[in-house]
Amino acid sequence: MVPTDSPNTAGTHPADASVRLLESPPQLWTRNRILVLIAAYLLGLGGMILVKGVYLSPDRYFLILLVPALVLGVAKGYVRDFVPLIVGIFVYEELRGVAHLIRPDPYYLPHLEFDRFFFFGHNLSVDLQAWLWTGSVQWYDQALGLLNRAHFIVPPTLLFLIWLDNRALYYRAMVTIVGCSFLGAVIFLAYPAAPPWAAAQIGLLPDLVKIGYAQAAAAPVSANKSFIESLMLGNPYAAVPSLHTAYSTLVAIFALAWRRRFGYVMCLYPLAMWFTIIYFADHYVSDILVGIAVALLSWWAAGRLIARPGRLHRLAGPFPPPIKQARFGSTA
Repeated sequence: MVPTDSPNTAGTHPADASVRLLESPPQLWTRNRILVLIAAYLLGLGGMILVKGVYLSPDRYFLILLVPALVLGVAKGYVRDFVPLIVGIFVYEELRGVAHLIRPDPYYLPHLEFDRFFFFGHNLSVDLQAWLWTGSVQWYDQALGLLNRAHFIVPPTLLFLIWLDNRALYYRAMVTIVGCSFLGAVIFLAYPAAPPWAAAQIGLLPDLVKIGYAQAAAAPVSANKSFIESLMLGNPYAAVPSLHTAYSTLVAIFALAWRRRFGYVMCLYPLAMWFTIIYFADHYVSDILVGIAVALLSWWAAGRLIARPGRLHRLAGPFPPPIKQARFGSTA
């Protein structure tokens, strides 16, 4: 008995069936959709900067991405799937502040000595600042400062593109990045660690400049926190693990899982981020290694949790891609 969806059904010529089997699925990322997506994103980004300035907190960036979601006609699904991500990030930010409130006195020596041992008595932040820092903010300091702040922009942007195309991968990425953040907050509590600039302040390292602060002060426009972030507890240290490292590593992992060739290009992003946070005296190399380990563990654990039977298994998919439901047609 031939199934009713077989291509060789009654009244269908076998040659026509063969042609249908060879036909590729409709192109989802058409030129029109890409142009509309870019234009709507720039509209949302420009509007937010005009109204609130250049400080793009998670809640503000959620609203920026809502603009292309509205224009494409997928806003309902976007809100449903991205609100848990934004809430998770805000919960993490409060937890990292709570960790500092409970344990305000950080460790200085273990991670400092780790780097000193493996780099033959050298500290890379000291060496890089001796080589690159001129006493005033240069063009490359501005560029690296923008890259440093992209830590809060690149992951949700990539996740939005992945969500439009592959919701199952988005869900795994969302669980990964929220789980990674929570694990980081737990480690901040268990092992509060001071960054290189803090060690320099008490004489454990030669003088170091907090270049990120100098770059922000020299920027031509001001940056103010959002109302929600202004209510949260802060953590001036939060060095181990380096979540700048963890997030940038996850960006490369997500990109590789989504589009392999694109992922190869995005592997340059964590490398640039690691260089920046060392030069800015925000982290030791040991902080970076722990951040990479936390990222890899979170990605593996999220995959296992979603694959096993349970509440999270419903996130495994498959799901229709939201971009397919966009108002703009597939012709381009």
